[in-house]
Amino acid sequence: MAKRYPITLVEFTIAFVPFCLLLGSALLAAEVADDIGLARTVYTIWATTGLVTPALCAFVLPGSSDRRRAVWILFWTFALVVYLVHLHYAVFWVYHGSFDEFIAGQGWFAAINNVVFTIWWLLDVLLAWFYRDDIPWVRTERILAHWYIGLTFFASTIFLKHGFINVLGILMTSAIVICMFIRIDSIRAAARPPTGS
Repeated sequence: MAKRYPITLVEFTIAFVPFCLLLGSALLAAEVADDIGLARTVYTIWATTGLVTPALCAFVLPGSSDRRRAVWILFWTFALVVYLVHLHYAVFWVYHGSFDEFIAGQGWFAAINNVVFTIWWLLDVLLAWFYRDDIPWVRTERILAHWYIGLTFFASTIFLKHGFINVLGILMTSAIVICMFIRIDSIRAAARPPTGS
C-alpha cells in the first residue's frame, strides 16, 4: 500500500494561501488590461511558476518526511490547477479554440510538447493521489516527470519567453539548484565513514 500524505492544517495553509493569492492576483490584475484573456494567460503562467518552484524544490530535497511529502503534493497539485487555468485561457482566448490557430501560434514541436507536458503532469498528479507510489515504475515515472516538467519550465521561463517571466525563471532555477546541492551534500555526508572517538 502506498504511503498517504498526512496533511496537517499547517501544510495545507502553506500551500493553499499562496495558491489563492497567486491565482486571485493573476485573474484580478488582468481586469485592467486591454486584452483580459491574454493578460490572464500571461499572469497565470507566472503564478504557475511561483507554485511549481516549491513543488520541485520539495521533490529534490533529501529525505522522505511526511511534511516534505505533504508540501510537495500540495504545491504540485495547486500548480497544476493554476496551469490548467492558464491552458484554458491560452486555448480558448488566445487561440479561440481553433486547432489550426494553436498549431500556427505554437508550431508543431511546441504544440506536441505542450500536449505531452499537460497529459504527463495530470497523470503524475492522479498517480500521486490515487495510486501506490512504492512501485518501481511509478517512482521512475515520477522522477522522469519532474525532470521533464522542470526542464520545460526552465526552457520556457529562461529562453523562450521574455519579460518578468525571466526573473521568475531565474529565481526558480536558482532555488532548484540550491536544493540539488543540498541533496548532493546529504548523499556525500551519508557516504562518509563515521569518525571514531
